[in-house]
Amino acid sequence: MKRRIISIVLILALLQVGITNTVIAYTQSDVNATKNKVNQVKKQQNAIKAEKETILNEIAELEETISEYESELAELNTKIKKLETEIATKGKEIETLKEEFAEMEELLTDRLVAIYEEGQVNFLDVLLSAESIWDYISMPTRIQELTEADTAQMDKVEKQRVEVEKAQKQLEEQNTELKSTKKTVETKQKQLNVVKADKETKAANLTAEQKKLQSQIKKYNDEIKKMEEEIAKAAQNSDGYVGNFNGTLSWPISKNSKNYNYITSYFGNRDVPVAGATANHGAIDIGVYSGTPIYACGDGYVMVSSYNGARGVYVMIKHADNLYTLYQHLNSSSVKVGQTVKRGQLIAYSGNTGISSGPHLHLEVRTSPYYGSEVDPLNYMHW
Repeated sequence: MKRRIISIVLILALLQVGITNTVIAYTQSDVNATKNKVNQVKKQQNAIKAEKETILNEIAELEETISEYESELAELNTKIKKLETEIATKGKEIETLKEEFAEMEELLTDRLVAIYEEGQVNFLDVLLSAESIWDYISMPTRIQELTEADTAQMDKVEKQRVEVEKAQKQLEEQNTELKSTKKTVETKQKQLNVVKADKETKAANLTAEQKKLQSQIKKYNDEIKKMEEEIAKAAQNSDGYVGNFNGTLSWPISKNSKNYNYITSYFGNRDVPVAGATANHGAIDIGVYSGTPIYACGDGYVMVSSYNGARGVYVMIKHADNLYTLYQHLNSSSVKVGQTVKRGQLIAYSGNTGISSGPHLHLEVRTSPYYGSEVDPLNYMHW
């Protein structure tokens, strides 16, 4: 009996172990399956996020291209207006020159006709026809004066003819340039329309969340556009600056500052740091802490010292040889517009203002004051 009870107890115990093991195995399997599902969902979320960012970045790049086209068109249209004004002025100048030429030519023609009708005048005829000694003395002078006047008039007419031809040639060149510029505008406008249509198509397919981000990106681009307009106006006021440039820019941060040469983002293509940021970086980012002193890269003229919602506090300096440096995301500026600065002079303190992923100095070098002319700063300096 005891053996039977023990056997039953052992069987029950073994069954209990088996049941427990089965429960544990099922629970672990379920957890693993759930984890797999979670990972799959996360991958899907990441894929959706990546796709979202890709679309937003594509739109941002299209908007950047639109901004570049609009900037180019603005410059071209300004050039067209200038040419049209010059052509109108040149046209009036040519008309005046032609009128003067016609008058001179008429005077000369009348003079030659008079000489022809009176017959060939010679020195002896004039002397023999003198009625008094005074006539005799003054006649040679009159003949000489008359000859010089005729020669001067002929020279004047010839000079005027050359001036008219020169003005007409300049007018033709300006008209040719005007036609070429208008054709370029037409081509750029077509390209702009294509890019805008592409952007609108992509924007129309965005989700509500994406549209919210797109609105933020648009605000960012609008701020950049405002900044570039400010720079364009400032450029007109700095035309008189000449300055000196030895071909090399100095590093904007002292070696005594921490991370003075730590470049967090180089010029050119890059992985975008945030959705909407450009993949084509037109500057270098130096990862210094807020409050780090920033120095002018060369002698120059302060074109802009201002604040912008996207760029934050920024300073732009015009150097000689059509070179410009732009320092942005600053904490504060130490210079004023119209001020001239020397290489190595303190101009600002770094910061994290505007739309920025963290404290750093964004340094641009441009070959003109306008957006789209950015070049790699490292090509101009030893670091």
